[in-house]
Amino acid sequence: MTNKKFAQRIGCVALSLFLSGCIPKSIIDEVSLMHYIGFDREKKMLKASVVYPNYATEGNSTLLTAEAKNPSSLQNELGHKSQFEYEVGQLRVMIFGDKLSRYGLADVLDTICKDPKIGVIRIVISDGSPDLILRKTLNKSPLYLKNLIDKSIEDEGIPDINLHVMYDQYFGSGIDMSFPNLKVDSKGDIKIDGMGIFKGDKLKFKISDKEAFLLKLMMDRNKNGVYSFNLDKNEHKGNIGVRILYGKHKVKVIKEGNQEKAKMDLTLNIKLEGLPKGVKLEKERDLILFKKALQKSISTEAESLLKDFQANGVDPVGLGRIYKVNRSNYSEQNFYKMIYRNMKFDVNTKIIVRQTGVGNIES
Repeated sequence: MTNKKFAQRIGCVALSLFLSGCIPKSIIDEVSLMHYIGFDREKKMLKASVVYPNYATEGNSTLLTAEAKNPSSLQNELGHKSQFEYEVGQLRVMIFGDKLSRYGLADVLDTICKDPKIGVIRIVISDGSPDLILRKTLNKSPLYLKNLIDKSIEDEGIPDINLHVMYDQYFGSGIDMSFPNLKVDSKGDIKIDGMGIFKGDKLKFKISDKEAFLLKLMMDRNKNGVYSFNLDKNEHKGNIGVRILYGKHKVKVIKEGNQEKAKMDLTLNIKLEGLPKGVKLEKERDLILFKKALQKSISTEAESLLKDFQANGVDPVGLGRIYKVNRSNYSEQNFYKMIYRNMKFDVNTKIIVRQTGVGNIES
């Protein structure tokens, strides 16, 4: 090795040691790594509930709550109750309670969007106070709640939502926010229970699990989930559940006469594991009957959901964004006041059966 190369390497090592001394250090046992945070409104005050793992004692996670008149003061109040400094870099899930969601999220959203330490986290709302949800996580694994939400989004028909998607929906135009809704069921378990649909920063109304899956089919790339419908044709009767494996959607807004129409084409590839007695998809007649019934059910229920959104003045699908493409004179206010409220909807569904559970067919 030449003297010049040796000197260069010594210089790099010395520089790295010097720079490492300039970086603020946080010992894992001396910081409160926030995993979950919930916000709600309590007697005209903003309430925060924070869950962080207790590394010092190797025990269960810890829940702290604080109240203040604004988000900035709330951060100080939480700091006064913790022996260590809070770190939000490991934040995984943010929950907005029902009272705050209906009152308005603007103050909280405007604050968190300015914090560069907050990464790509999951955003959800809850029935009642977030405390009810967070207390149930204290004896679970540290990432239990995040994993539950991730699984529901990836495999169980809940539309995808994270901090970046929320920013796009909230600060962008032509679309409204929507968040998964959490609840504690009668057995004391945390579960996803549909979605909350917002207008601006306020919760407008909630939709069921099935309606949430229809929303996912109309807007997400990932369409994995189970859809149930009633088959009642001739001698074939029963409730059938099909798993949608993958698919695609295409949406456009066209003008028919003096009225705008949103046309949506859904192509869905499905897996079927159980059938009512007497229905055999190997028979072409039964296969055609089954596909027509499923296609009609999805199309009819999707159109009905779109009409519910329209009646409530919300647009979580983002039809406003689709409408404004190639329209230089687009006005969001004019679209929702004059056009969206009178819009017609037409959903066409194409089903492709990939698996039947006993053998694979393509049709």
